[in-house]
Amino acid sequence: MEEKPVTGTQSIDRACDLLIRVLNSDDPQTLSELVSVTGLAKGTTARILSALERSGLLGRSPIGGFEAGPVLNQFAVRGGAYTALIGSLTPAMERIADITHETVSLAVTGHNGIDNIAQVEGSYLLGSRNWVGESVPAHCSAAGKVLIAFGAASAPATLVPRTVETITDFAVLDAQIRRAHEVGFAVIRNELEQGLVSISIPVLGDNGKAIAALSVSGPAERITPGDEIHIAQLMRRELSQFHGTQQEGAA
Repeated sequence: MEEKPVTGTQSIDRACDLLIRVLNSDDPQTLSELVSVTGLAKGTTARILSALERSGLLGRSPIGGFEAGPVLNQFAVRGGAYTALIGSLTPAMERIADITHETVSLAVTGHNGIDNIAQVEGSYLLGSRNWVGESVPAHCSAAGKVLIAFGAASAPATLVPRTVETITDFAVLDAQIRRAHEVGFAVIRNELEQGLVSISIPVLGDNGKAIAALSVSGPAERITPGDEIHIAQLMRRELSQFHGTQQEGAA
């Protein structure tokens, strides 16, 4: 059946309706589900969703369906949606920084990669630079690999090298992502910047999906391969205390 032409106002109303339905849903919404609930033609719905996705207002979940996109997520960060998360995790981040003396950071999935939203400086004079407000590629950051492994991000379509040691082979990256999910943490060494090491663990929501990534970063000469697992265990221990506090507060 031929679709009737619509006015500009009607198109905006339909786009707003679809956007609100996706944002109010607990789970990613498929095209078929949105067609069914709105009564719109499939072609119309697909075109509107594609436009919303191109603009970054909506995104595709790793398992299919539409969910809030990176532009809205980044807006939420600027608008304070992560304020409570940052505030709750800051004591743990400070304890980790006190113990390791290295820089501790918190990152989420953004529009152009992985966005760093909070950082606690270590006590070493020579440390990692301030990453807050910067976006880094998911494939060459420890936080990015963890967020991919735990369902909160996707690998970029092209694995652009940042150093000579950046992973540019999708098969190698996939193996690292599977390993990160298996052991619960990811590591980069000289992949984002030469001489930089970062270890990251996921901050998981109630559904088991990562909502953020917690990382410790520092120079390669200080963080040896033997230190990586101990740092991951330390972060995991501090994070478990954070989750325990959250559960007590909800009781």
